[in-house]
Amino acid sequence: MALNKYLRLAQSLKRRSWREKTGLYLVEGEHVVAEALQAKAELEVVLYNREFVGSPEHAELIEQLARAGYRCIEVPTSELNRVSATVTPPGILAIARQRKISIESLLASQEVFLLVADGVQDPGNLGTMLRTAVAAGCTGALLTTGTVDPYNEKVVRASMGALFYLPVVSGLGPGEVISRLEGRSKIIVGHVAGEIFYHECDYGGSVAIVVGNENRGPSPEILARAHARVKIPLWGPVESLNVAVAAGLLLYEAARCRHSSCT
Repeated sequence: MALNKYLRLAQSLKRRSWREKTGLYLVEGEHVVAEALQAKAELEVVLYNREFVGSPEHAELIEQLARAGYRCIEVPTSELNRVSATVTPPGILAIARQRKISIESLLASQEVFLLVADGVQDPGNLGTMLRTAVAAGCTGALLTTGTVDPYNEKVVRASMGALFYLPVVSGLGPGEVISRLEGRSKIIVGHVAGEIFYHECDYGGSVAIVVGNENRGPSPEILARAHARVKIPLWGPVESLNVAVAAGLLLYEAARCRHSSCT
């Protein structure tokens, strides 16, 4: 009976409305589930099939999860494949609980270092940006309205476990982002028409790095109130960079300066 309940729940979590209602989401694949174990993430259940534990390494992962206190249930392959959100089901998935945090808590740190995704719509782009934010040492991420759900299965796959470590607040309007950040953090916006090159900016202190929608760029409200609008030099015949690539450059330049106290 418990198995059927979890299978129905897993199926329902493919819908954003149900993810928002339950505060749960799906994670799939050996590496992401292993990352959840490493991060001591809150998992409701781990479901796997017999073929998955045919590998000694995979069997050891299930044993480690069980020893750590996670509920692990073997599921018939056909049933597990049915609830999988991937084209090639990996043989293991887990139902994870979302990390809920208020923007007040996110901004309570003595020195914040935030990624702001403003209307980013491609799941692969957002997932890559969240993973890069973790690697660069960000203290959190803000996602404005119009940004893809961070718990969308494609975002989760691309982020490769970043959501277990990075506090994320979503659903904020651009104006609310500005009102919350002003007086607490410098707002540095990546923009193709920026006034200075990204490596000329001062990233010291509390800072929020903003990247915008793949087609429209950052919201006018955020652009108008930015402390700095920075651009990335383009020496070849292209108009702009992929937003995830641009975010990576900005975040790592900020991290470099913050660690070396450069300006």
